[in-house]
Amino acid sequence: MFMNLAVFKSTISQKLDFQFQQIVGADMNGQKWLEMLYRPQHMLGNVNVEQFFKSLTSQQKVDLDLSIFNQLPYILSAEKPERLSINLMPISLLSHEFRSNLRSMITSRLIDCKNICIEIVETHSMPPLCADAVNLLKQFRVEGGWIALDDFGSGSAHWELLQIGLIDVIKVASQNLNRNNNTESFTHGLSKFATSMGINTVLEGIETQKDLELGLKQGYKNFQGWYFNDTHPTQGLGS
Repeated sequence: MFMNLAVFKSTISQKLDFQFQQIVGADMNGQKWLEMLYRPQHMLGNVNVEQFFKSLTSQQKVDLDLSIFNQLPYILSAEKPERLSINLMPISLLSHEFRSNLRSMITSRLIDCKNICIEIVETHSMPPLCADAVNLLKQFRVEGGWIALDDFGSGSAHWELLQIGLIDVIKVASQNLNRNNNTESFTHGLSKFATSMGINTVLEGIETQKDLELGLKQGYKNFQGWYFNDTHPTQGLGS
């Protein structure tokens, strides 16, 4: 089921709601690294956030990413993180409008790339990237930005980005891997894979002390989840 484009655009133009999660190092010290999580104010007939994103057309995904990325200057000013992670749906990298908008934000210094980590969502498949998209990602990294693969191991592995050396961080969603008795060896294998390639790691979905202890044992360098948040802050922003 695809939602009406006009209704969707009206929704994202009214208000964008975000939650923020801390990403902490293995020493458990705060490092002012936050992930900005978009939460739809209106589910538009979908039962949950995952279904909401699955219901979007390609153009709706691009429109949503444009709206979210346009909030970056305000969020960076308000939250003042050392690093702010923001999700990006792969299809947006094929949009000339999105690429032009992000490139303009970088060249005009509306955003400081050194404070941003773009997380390419692996639960969405990614068509082959055009040369301009690859060059934009390279420019972002030259300016100090990080690129992460989000939900690595639970969706469509974007090997092309790994092969051309554009990935700085691999994020593994532990809650999506609890499917069988091989989970521990699988997540450990992903950690070893990242380490062998000199790539930073984040284990997501940490909700208990047991989750944290397992992640430390497996060699993950950073951890994310509501376990580290005293509150679940939500911020509504006018687009």
